[in-house]
Amino acid sequence: MNSWFVIQTKPKKERAAARFLEQGAIEVFFPKMEAVSIVYGTSRKVVKSLFPNYIFARFDPFKSFRLVNWSRGVSRVVGFQNGPAPIDDEIIELIKRRVDKKGVVKKALHLKAQDPVRVRSGPLKDLMGIFERWVSDEGRVKVLLNLLNYTARAELHYSQLEKLT
Repeated sequence: MNSWFVIQTKPKKERAAARFLEQGAIEVFFPKMEAVSIVYGTSRKVVKSLFPNYIFARFDPFKSFRLVNWSRGVSRVVGFQNGPAPIDDEIIELIKRRVDKKGVVKKALHLKAQDPVRVRSGPLKDLMGIFERWVSDEGRVKVLLNLLNYTARAELHYSQLEKLT
């Protein structure tokens, strides 16, 4: 019986482990996310693992455990003392619903520079501003807020914002 399992990979070897397992006819799910990387003062979008050092694989533990556990790039199959711990198909389906065709998880809020926004919660609630840029992978953003003829730059979590149309 095939179930989904969490596979811990060696550091930065998620892609290699996924490719190797797929060659062994194992179904692999490797969700990725867009992140902002700042190099020499220039920010750019990069695609990286949603769960660093982890991928998901669907296999029969009685038939394929050794193949998976000893594959190139794999550290171990996550489990307990009595063996690997399967995870519910609903969890994988929930993540898959948020993934686009390239395997990248879509952000709940799509913002680009100069988009008008309103703060939904927190001490700055109901202030209007202009989205400036994404700051971190954790969802931090920079916003220019309008305060009584003064423009203030604030760093907030994107979940505190709503995009105005």
